[in-house]
Amino acid sequence: MKNLALSVSALALIAPLHAQAEDAERDPIIVTATIPLQDQAEIAGRLGLTLAETPASVSVISQDQMQAAGLRSAIEVMNAAPGVSSGNLPGSIGSVSMRGFHRAVNYLIDGARMASSDAGIRNWDSWSFERIEVIKGPASVTSGEGALAGAINFVPRRAKPGEFSGEVLASYGSFDSVRLAGDINLPLGETAALHGNAVWSRSSGWVDDTDSRQFAGTASLLVKPVERLSITLSADYARDDYGTAYYGTPGVSRAVARDPSNAVSGSAGLVLDRAMRRVNFDVADGDTNSESLWLRARINYDLSDRVTLTSDSSWYTADRLWRDADEYGFDAASGLINRSTSLITHDHRFWNQRVQLAFDGPIAGHRNRFTLGVEAAGTEFFTKRRFGSAGLVDPFNPARGSFPVADTPANFGTRQDVWADSTSLAVFAENAFNVTPEWLLVGGVRFDDIGLDRRVVNVTSGAEQIYGQDYDPLTWRVGTVYTLAPGTQLYAQYSRAVTPVSGLLFLSAGNAAFHLTSGRSWEGGIKAALWGNRLTVTAALFDIRQDDILTRDPANPAVVFQGGSIQSTGGEVALEWRPAAEWTLGAQATLLDARLKNLVEAGGIDRSGNRPPNVPERQAGVTLGWAPRALPLRMTAAMMHKGDAYTDNANGVRLAAYTTFDASISWDSPLATVTLRGRNLTDSFHAEWSGYASGLVFIGAPRSVDVTLSRRF
Repeated sequence: MKNLALSVSALALIAPLHAQAEDAERDPIIVTATIPLQDQAEIAGRLGLTLAETPASVSVISQDQMQAAGLRSAIEVMNAAPGVSSGNLPGSIGSVSMRGFHRAVNYLIDGARMASSDAGIRNWDSWSFERIEVIKGPASVTSGEGALAGAINFVPRRAKPGEFSGEVLASYGSFDSVRLAGDINLPLGETAALHGNAVWSRSSGWVDDTDSRQFAGTASLLVKPVERLSITLSADYARDDYGTAYYGTPGVSRAVARDPSNAVSGSAGLVLDRAMRRVNFDVADGDTNSESLWLRARINYDLSDRVTLTSDSSWYTADRLWRDADEYGFDAASGLINRSTSLITHDHRFWNQRVQLAFDGPIAGHRNRFTLGVEAAGTEFFTKRRFGSAGLVDPFNPARGSFPVADTPANFGTRQDVWADSTSLAVFAENAFNVTPEWLLVGGVRFDDIGLDRRVVNVTSGAEQIYGQDYDPLTWRVGTVYTLAPGTQLYAQYSRAVTPVSGLLFLSAGNAAFHLTSGRSWEGGIKAALWGNRLTVTAALFDIRQDDILTRDPANPAVVFQGGSIQSTGGEVALEWRPAAEWTLGAQATLLDARLKNLVEAGGIDRSGNRPPNVPERQAGVTLGWAPRALPLRMTAAMMHKGDAYTDNANGVRLAAYTTFDASISWDSPLATVTLRGRNLTDSFHAEWSGYASGLVFIGAPRSVDVTLSRRF
């Protein structure tokens, strides 16, 4: 993000519960991207540290917060976390930019991560998750290679012992959007519980002919056969079906545009046309869908009052399909839009086994928490890849045509079948030692042994490539936390991380010859809960550098080597404030300067000094919530501003800054809570994310409203 630019990250809405008693009895839901500092988050490590004890920036958005803020999807939730920007890419739905780095983030499901985890990320319905945890900065110690900018853990709803509970939700809104969901937790005596959860949604989409359907269901069984043993078995299923999905809008010349805007600008001379806001450039019979099943078994056994053994087993299977025209560019000679076709399939299998031993007890009179573990994983991945051309179409009334039926060289210039197998074995250890009750030292180390085998077949010529690579990275972190006063902690941390030069399962033969890129980070900050927890403040300063990225020799651009680097320096601050019983206020900010420090691209063009793509220069947000004591109502108003960003390393196409306003009002009736919510109330026309090609961007959704009924029992 440019000369140390201010970025106030988007807030999740703040909605205090209606009170029908005295001030002391009010229990407002403060919906910001965090939780009380005494809570825990698995993404931060496996020592059982609270957020206050963790020497890193961690945000957690709970299910209650998602509902109160109207966060319906994974992308909306991730955008609510401070310092995080997320959007769709055709091949990586829910791609993330964090702390100045795009796509250098690991995604975990309930603490388990697969190789090339962004290949499996989807824009899941948020209803399925108990919480979503975000740790910023290098996180390879807890999640392995790939977590240079951070990691995100999606924690599904699970069975809870000793309580009967349930909730239902129904919503209808603009673009014929429907969402139906239910959740129930059933205690089975005192030692077991069964949990079920399901959500179904559909939408006609705000872009022409972009109908979609989604379904997700989770089930879990918790059993405690003896006091010290607990076993949780779970299954998570998800399916999405998009017909002719929205894959972005290309810029056009001002001469062609009918209603040009300033949402896109740059050296290419292209503009984003308001008249193309709802135009779909996909083929008329496009199809994008995915189906996944994740089976888990977690066993916790207390060997003693101080020692716990945990086994976590996972098995995952998924099938994904892209059959569409998903890349568009303006053809200056004809004034038309040129399109590319893609046929991509994923047949994805993954297993993971993690065993860890945890100790929490005194050493020489000082509290010490220690975890030692082993993690093994294996991936089998097959992808069919076909790329061709869909021809030129009119920018305003495209004759979209059909997807090619025959798999022939005439229809697809690129025809590949690719197999990728990955295995890994990791040993990790973490320790937290209290030098004094106020002074905590934290450290962690992880060694990975990673093997990759890849086979690429050119279906047209029959040519075959077989290659592989082995990696053995060592990553680590050290940190300290000091309690200045009850509820106020200072912290500092230094960490090391690694990530491949591109997605591990998608490495070309040339890229597979390179070793992993390395990253390091300094971070320090403060976390404080003040005035009886009526004000919570967290702040951090950080510096992250990634070395060994691919660059070229300026004297001989044909030579590619690992000598490039990216650096990001900045700070973050977030606060939650309840100045009075009826009012809540939230604010979050990030100060960031991200630069390509050393990068030469094809043709010997030096990109050093440019900003990485999809990194907003500024973000700003303020949210106010009011719950009048005399009425069963809750009202919120929120403003979110995002600064400019670029579509590629050349910084030739710029996405302009934009501001949106949301508001909601909820009525707690005797039967259900009814919420009316308006989004993008000023109908801002803006580009919120960029795609693969320069000038191809994703336009933000127009003004919309929805009504939601929800009830808990």
